[in-house]
Amino acid sequence: MTLRFLHIGDLHLGSTLTGLPSAEARIWRAEQFEALRKMLLDAKHAGAALLLFAGDIFDTATPDATLARSFYALLEEIALPTVIAPGNHDPFRTGGVYDSALCPENVFVFREETLAAFPFPALGVTVFGYAFRSDVHAAPNLPAKESLPHDTCNILLAHGVLGAPTSPYAPMTGTALARSGFDYAALGHVHLPEPPRRYGNTVAAYCGFFAGRGFDETGVGHANLVTVDGARIEVQPLESTAYQFHVLPIDCSGAEDSEDVRRRVADALEQAAFPPRTALRAELHGEVGADCATLPHALARLGKDFSLFEIKDKTLPLLDTSKLLAEPSLRGAFYRAMLPRLHDADEKKRAIAAEALRLGLAALAGREV
Repeated sequence: MTLRFLHIGDLHLGSTLTGLPSAEARIWRAEQFEALRKMLLDAKHAGAALLLFAGDIFDTATPDATLARSFYALLEEIALPTVIAPGNHDPFRTGGVYDSALCPENVFVFREETLAAFPFPALGVTVFGYAFRSDVHAAPNLPAKESLPHDTCNILLAHGVLGAPTSPYAPMTGTALARSGFDYAALGHVHLPEPPRRYGNTVAAYCGFFAGRGFDETGVGHANLVTVDGARIEVQPLESTAYQFHVLPIDCSGAEDSEDVRRRVADALEQAAFPPRTALRAELHGEVGADCATLPHALARLGKDFSLFEIKDKTLPLLDTSKLLAEPSLRGAFYRAMLPRLHDADEKKRAIAAEALRLGLAALAGREV
């Protein structure tokens, strides 16, 4: 029997999206919900017979009541068997959003920290999982392969961290997964995951974030459309239509003045052609003329059509370093003090030193920082 299901999670519905202006954040939250509706319908039309939510559906354990009602109404509308494993952001609580009369008959929620199972004989599948009941969870006690049912597809639905045994978020090991013999491990919690990987006979995959909430979650969000056909397991990423965060690097090398920088930023924005309501951070890179003022606040006007537009000036002044080394000025002294840090063996320390040098020299030159 071939089984197809949607593996989705880390939606963080109701997130405050604090980086956005409040009016834009409300629009983004509404659009995210519509993107969820579209994905669930698309998955159903593609033959999905089951929905698996791997935790952090809501951003908090006490989401807005209207949002919770809308979510459950959507699941009832889709009318597919649905299993939810509460995560660290939305743990199961007595009387909470998952312990609710709102929950329709087609929705099944893990309620305990210990492993439990929901069998679906008509689909030939058994879904195992657990619930976070606080914002942390000990390592789950995964079963041995011999104890699993032999006549069904066995799926682990779990919010947790794979490969980090000291994590407070339900840490799992590849060895334990391999020993368990699950056919597929539908994982949540890691927003920027590696591709699916096999541990023994178990294919483990994270669904990743559904919609970005900041510049650490850029580009399109995803869920997984999974097909199990005997021993063959295919994981197909489905793209979310929710609004996106993006970071755009712009090379300003050799720019002599603010107008040159403005022109380069305008050209880069035109070529990138991001849609309205994108949240965009433009990062300026390269060495610019020593007296070149990038004027980030003036550049911000170029992004007036975006939901959010930030300028990060990471340029460095083009300097005669041999002259600076001997210069008997505060600028020269500052450069000499920073020089050893610019050559530190630690790449992160070198990056911090370069940023400190850029800001310090800009401040000493009276440039905007």
